[in-house]
Amino acid sequence: MTSVLAAEGITVEREPSGVLGRCWERLSGRHAPETVEAALKAAVARARSEHGWQTGPDTDWERLTLAKGNWTVMAGFAAEVPPGGQAPVIVSLTCVDGGDTTTAPTAPSAPSLAPAPAST
Repeated sequence: MTSVLAAEGITVEREPSGVLGRCWERLSGRHAPETVEAALKAAVARARSEHGWQTGPDTDWERLTLAKGNWTVMAGFAAEVPPGGQAPVIVSLTCVDGGDTTTAPTAPSAPSLAPAPAST
């Protein structure tokens, strides 16, 4: 996923769960607010066309979702950005059925974008 995002100009840091048996990763970064939506949509399209990701489950939230194997990706960005600021980009990767929890798919099968759900 990081390479798909980078191809669209979005640089993110990877944060794996770090807990044995936990099946999630989070990618976070910032992007110019004027082009963040277009960059995320282009990255999702690239993940589908070049890496075999499919449209993910429909959510009630305005998020971009993808699915591949036992992984679901949700990507999003903040709608409101302070003047002169960068738009935060959050990509959450979740293992759906408990398959291989050691790592998310990597390039060329890298996960696609989607916003991370709020944690409680």
